[in-house]
Amino acid sequence: MNNPHFTMPKVRILVADASKARLFRVDSPTGELIELSSDVNPEARLHDSDLTTDKPGRAADSNYSGRSAMEDPTDPKEVEAQKFARELTDKLEKARNKGELEKLYIAAPPRFLGELRKHFKPELKSLVVEEIGKDFSHMDAKNLRKHLPERLK
Repeated sequence: MNNPHFTMPKVRILVADASKARLFRVDSPTGELIELSSDVNPEARLHDSDLTTDKPGRAADSNYSGRSAMEDPTDPKEVEAQKFARELTDKLEKARNKGELEKLYIAAPPRFLGELRKHFKPELKSLVVEEIGKDFSHMDAKNLRKHLPERLK
């Protein structure tokens, strides 16, 4: 690895689900994963009833003398997953802006992976080398490494 022309890009691996995310780095193409950070979304583990109030809000309608119930059409857990995905992509975007992220691998359950994609800016999206639509969020670094490509580029 003493080749003066080879510089390992700053590779990051995001492993996440709607309730937990870990960010790793790797220092060589076949190197072990080094955990940089761990983020938790405790709201994702709450029951729907813990995330919402008992009754829908009320709103006055100027065309109607009565009042109507405002229903949130989205599942509270979905809202929390969207919020968490946005927080994670903001964190990745900050790392990219600082030059700490040049290549990105992502492992997440398909549904959460889709949610992450919605929040990616084009510059961040262009750094994604591979997406793995599986939930590896509870694996330790050593086992996780076995599920990634042998050579991370």
